[in-house]
Amino acid sequence: MKKKTKTPSSKRPHIEQINQYLKDNKGDHFNFEEEREYTVSSGSLKLDIEMGGGIKPGVIRACGVTEGGKTSCALSFAKNFQKIPNSCVLYVKAEGRLTDDMIERAGIDTSEEKWQPIKSNVFETVIDFIRHMVHHNEEDVRYMVIIDSMDALVPRGDLEKGSDEALKVAGGSLLTSDFLRRMALSFASKGHICYVISQVRTNIKINPYEKGDPKVTNASGGNALLHYSDWILEFQPRFGKDVISTQPNGKGDILGHWCKVVFRKSANEKTGVEVKYPIRYGRTGGKSIWAEYEVVEMLQMFDMAQAKGAWVTINDEIIDEVKEKLNLEFKKQHQGVDNLRKYFEENKEIGKYLFNKFREVLKKA
Repeated sequence: MKKKTKTPSSKRPHIEQINQYLKDNKGDHFNFEEEREYTVSSGSLKLDIEMGGGIKPGVIRACGVTEGGKTSCALSFAKNFQKIPNSCVLYVKAEGRLTDDMIERAGIDTSEEKWQPIKSNVFETVIDFIRHMVHHNEEDVRYMVIIDSMDALVPRGDLEKGSDEALKVAGGSLLTSDFLRRMALSFASKGHICYVISQVRTNIKINPYEKGDPKVTNASGGNALLHYSDWILEFQPRFGKDVISTQPNGKGDILGHWCKVVFRKSANEKTGVEVKYPIRYGRTGGKSIWAEYEVVEMLQMFDMAQAKGAWVTINDEIIDEVKEKLNLEFKKQHQGVDNLRKYFEENKEIGKYLFNKFREVLKKA
């Protein structure tokens, strides 16, 4: 008896119906968009480890107190974003904080192909400009839009009103909600990043005897920013214990400080995690994040160095690797982590090699 052979069946009717509908309505969805997945480093090894390498296309919100590090972190992401081919940073300067000195410290490429500042605090103007650049992108440019800050944007209608009347209108929140509802999926699907900076405000209605954090994160934009953001980074206040100096307890010359970030919302189940990364004062060219300090911590985290008593000992394997790759001698024992950090500052080639080694580990993770 002859065995029947099955002929390939055509697609089932409902599949053909779905495909036909998507073809007929290309302007209403992103199913046919080319995948544009990439990751942008923060510049900090410690922050990147907790963020899965950095940020990806979508909406990121950075909030926190003044001088917490929001703008500096945004510029650090921007510097690394500019390394992507055919990319451009659109920086909405709605406040007066961004200075040439900050841009120089961050190492931003200020050529017009890579950096376009927009000086406006009119809500509709800013939002319409961003929407236009994303939806009319014939050259397929990757954009990182930084809005600094959402709180400083004023609805056009409020510019004509008296202060009392303007404060009563929730126009900014409504416009933000409408903008993000329309654009959040566009940013992620078309491969763009929208980095929104806002302030953390104090809730003065909280009872002083009531337990709870008096900070609230519902600054301009209302709940829309909370809902549509992939990440919410809350930058914490800086206290005396966060100062890095030449002597213990903040004494001596001040060298830098610890920047503290709490993930209020995360894309990788790290909500609630706090990250501390070191900032070194006086550096330019995008080197403010204290790489040598982070390398010391990474060596201990990956068991490449052990601290016992007053001494830090480097593993033979990493000493041999440095010898093989760089033809340099890597000192085995160091009296304390501060001296090991100074060793990397004096032996920059070894410090840079180890930093890049950890960066590659992050990329493969």
